[in-house]
Amino acid sequence: MINLTTEEIDVSDYNDEDFLEIFVTEFRPWIKKNHGDEVGEYPMSLLVKKYIKDFANDNGVDEKIFRYASTMNIMIRIGRELAEKEVRKLPSLSRGYMFTEKFKKILDHFISNYTFPDFVKFHIEEPSPFRVRAWISVEFEPAMKYDGDMNKIHRFKEEFTKFITEYLGFEIGSPIHGHLNFSFNGDYKINGIDEWITNVFNKKIKKDAKSLPDKSAVHSMKFTMNHYHLRGTIEIIYGRHAYRNERKSFESEFKEYLLKSGYNPDRLQVE
Repeated sequence: MINLTTEEIDVSDYNDEDFLEIFVTEFRPWIKKNHGDEVGEYPMSLLVKKYIKDFANDNGVDEKIFRYASTMNIMIRIGRELAEKEVRKLPSLSRGYMFTEKFKKILDHFISNYTFPDFVKFHIEEPSPFRVRAWISVEFEPAMKYDGDMNKIHRFKEEFTKFITEYLGFEIGSPIHGHLNFSFNGDYKINGIDEWITNVFNKKIKKDAKSLPDKSAVHSMKFTMNHYHLRGTIEIIYGRHAYRNERKSFESEFKEYLLKSGYNPDRLQVE
């Protein structure tokens, strides 16, 4: 009984319409029980106006919900709290098994057809049935030095989603509607980038750049990362009085330095 009255049920997949239904379903029988069958047949608008606060108090709903909210929102809020307390159980088409366990073999087979570089890892998790999250993690420095084709990696999100929806035949949506709540983070999770900025970019690359012939043209440098396209950019900020030919000369020298250091100019760009 203690668990029933204190433990909240997860209702995050439900919408306002569901909570409103619970309110109406519970409210009119409560009216008949406490005020008689005749009053129980009065128009809903009148009953809500006269008795909604008593109904909320009887069900342990905090009176704070009556502040700064419309009547409809109050009804929805009460319905939500009744659902969380399982006064009335919400209907659901949720499946009683884990998607990633049920289809593990076929998912593993599909993923195995993609030979990713060692610095790329695919991740998938399912914290609750049919609520699936996927993402790709990348080790930063090896990615910036990689000279292979990245298109297959970039296309994987689209092709994996298509595999789930078209081949396995699942509609993306709410588990309570019988669908699969699936998301694939389009941004790569990049590991080691902060360490690279601290130990390589700030301590080595900037230092080495100061030894290049046309270093006097440079005021400063900064690094930015595009997590979606998996591309880094070193921006050169030139001094106010640097001549055009000095700028071009330094840019050429710096690009050559990065190339000799093993970086792919398509992955680690200079602007």
